[in-house]
Amino acid sequence: MKITSDILKSSGAILFLAMAGCVPQSAYHAYEAGGDSFAMNDKYLRVDPLDYPVFSSVRNIKGPTPGYMEDRGWRYPEISREYKWVVSHAFDGKYLVYSKEYDYEYCLFAEEWAKLPEEICKIEEPSLLGPQGKGARSNIYVYMREDGSAYGFQFLRNPKRWVLKSDKVSFFRVSDRGDWSGQPWFKCVERCEKLVNMMR
Repeated sequence: MKITSDILKSSGAILFLAMAGCVPQSAYHAYEAGGDSFAMNDKYLRVDPLDYPVFSSVRNIKGPTPGYMEDRGWRYPEISREYKWVVSHAFDGKYLVYSKEYDYEYCLFAEEWAKLPEEICKIEEPSLLGPQGKGARSNIYVYMREDGSAYGFQFLRNPKRWVLKSDKVSFFRVSDRGDWSGQPWFKCVERCEKLVNMMR
């Protein structure tokens, strides 16, 4: 009972500090999730994409979507074989890949879900005063292995949409809800000689 009490006290303290703005909300999520999840500003994990291969999907793939969203008729955007994906982050033997085209489609989906205007996603029309042209509140990435197998999404805070330093801290955890079967989904299409950098 004492252990349970201590855990509840710790959770309460973290929740209080998060609400007060002292601790990022993502840190509270990471604490609650446990395992290999953690909270960090993603800028510390970024890598130079030129040191890694470029990938494309082997076919058009339905975006894996959590069941509760599908039940409401919502689906993440399709992963088109026309999109190019570059390695953006590396940590603990994991690699995140990013597609500007897919992130734009995800932004349209996310803002429609939140009932916000699609002008937010038009990066060619940035606004200094509002969210227009700054993208979704989080950008979407994919966890990928060197053989092109994908095994989950990662949502990272979009610094263009957040002001406070603590709000730019992301909750790192593999989001693998939905159908991720039929791997590998991706193949190397450029700089394939640099696949070795994903095998270390």
